[in-house]
Amino acid sequence: MKTKFELQHRIKIIEPKKLIGFSTVTSFQDDKTPVLWKKFMMRRHEISNRISNQLFSLQIYPEHFTPDQSFKKYALAEVSGFDNIPNDFETFELAGGKYLVLNYHGKAENGPEIFNYIIHNFIPEHQFEVDNRPHFEIFGEDYNPNDDSAEEEIWIHVK
Repeated sequence: MKTKFELQHRIKIIEPKKLIGFSTVTSFQDDKTPVLWKKFMMRRHEISNRISNQLFSLQIYPEHFTPDQSFKKYALAEVSGFDNIPNDFETFELAGGKYLVLNYHGKAENGPEIFNYIIHNFIPEHQFEVDNRPHFEIFGEDYNPNDDSAEEEIWIHVK
């Protein structure tokens, strides 16, 4: 059976990462993502020790998360260290570990549908076991969430 989503995947083990940016508590019903990213993008030039042009959209979901619950969302950039942090920026240390990495092409508005497919279809079909740690997406600084050809990597922590 052909699925609606064509997702190439790989397994990657990463070292811990130091990230800085901003966070908010949000939900799928009251999505504050655009406001969070606008704030981050307006101030990203203040980060002096970035190590790449990659941006991280990171989520911390409660255990046994359901789509009607609130969760913490971050807009982040990777830095070489936590010295010289601009005023009001938050730090986040991402633990290293094993991740399922999926390549997605398309508009960000498809996010809830994509994640539903990944969690309820892709992961069980491929027999992955999700770990209760942050999940994130990585994209370039020129990422346009409204572009049909936008590219991002979806990183899901697995055991």
